[in-house]
Amino acid sequence: MNHHKAIKGLTVLLIVLIVAAGVVLYTLYGTYKAIKDNPMAAFATPQASAVASDDLKFDNNANVETVTIDGKTYQKKQNVVTVLMLGIDSDGSAAKNAQGERSDMMMLCTVDMDANTIELTSLPRDTRTTVHDVDTKTGKIKDKTWVTKLNHAYNRGGGQDKYGAENAMRATEDLIECDGQLSIPVSYFVSIDLEHLSDLADALGGVEVTLDQDYPDIGSKGDTITLEGNNVRLYLQNRKQMDDGEMSRQKHEQDFMMAIAKKIKKLGAVESASRLFTQLQDVVKMDLNLDQIVGMAGVLDKVSLDEIKRNSFTENYKMMNDELMGQDLDFFVMDEDELMDMMLEMYYTPVDGGSARAAGQDDADASASAKASAASKGSKLNSSDD
Repeated sequence: MNHHKAIKGLTVLLIVLIVAAGVVLYTLYGTYKAIKDNPMAAFATPQASAVASDDLKFDNNANVETVTIDGKTYQKKQNVVTVLMLGIDSDGSAAKNAQGERSDMMMLCTVDMDANTIELTSLPRDTRTTVHDVDTKTGKIKDKTWVTKLNHAYNRGGGQDKYGAENAMRATEDLIECDGQLSIPVSYFVSIDLEHLSDLADALGGVEVTLDQDYPDIGSKGDTITLEGNNVRLYLQNRKQMDDGEMSRQKHEQDFMMAIAKKIKKLGAVESASRLFTQLQDVVKMDLNLDQIVGMAGVLDKVSLDEIKRNSFTENYKMMNDELMGQDLDFFVMDEDELMDMMLEMYYTPVDGGSARAAGQDDADASASAKASAASKGSKLNSSDD
């Protein structure tokens, strides 16, 4: 598998939520300690989405425990929670309003409660994949699908006030399950309005980053600068003038998140929480409850920032037809073998003695896995006719 080097990385979305809950946790220390000792207890019961109607329930139970890929059998890891992190660009410009809200930043946060590990996987927003249409009044998926960009799923779900997050979760799950060969529930989401990331940095008194290349209007390679105000957006969202384009932007997102995490560590939980709580209320949406946030906090307590691993995919852009937009667009085309290898490493363990499948069994196994996966997804977004 072609992993990029494991480097420092942490999602600001998760960190700031946990820190903002810090004051509450201090007052509920007994509860915090109990959940910290058994964090998966907080994830045992499926819950309704925070922005969806009551009939949209998430199924957090794995349906396929073992899979056989290329003759090797793998056992699904237990007690792993996957959260989709979304950065939403809704800056109010006429162009953006005409297109509708889209998820400008997409990351998987994979928390292994048994191994006490956290992995952050960047998902290029331009990834070519299948996206469902959604009835934005009922939240039910339609039969209509498009081969389009991954970040269009949020828009087709109606954005932040409808079922955008759920549809983004559905599209992401379809993608990482590798045509139904794997079972990887994406059961939770956290979203933040990117327009207000500068507010978070400002509330912390600015955050420091070291520039890895010359950056127009910000600084030169090697400079250590304080990000605050408008230069936060410039740093995070400028890709056209950067080396490696989108890949550079993803790295800058990670560096900014680490800077946030370091500043929070420096200020301390109570001080950071008091500074951030007001800003978070209006810009963050999630379907994690307090106990689940505490459970993740328990894992974070056991992991140093240096131990958090970031994964990203080998860059591969091609001009291809976008069925939704009706024109050729520049797509990130995922390498299927790289994706499969990465997902197997993150979510499965090889079973010793696994043997090759009999001729013709590959298709049967894949079909059975796909059916189980589809059944799991049906609990997230109920099906209906187009």
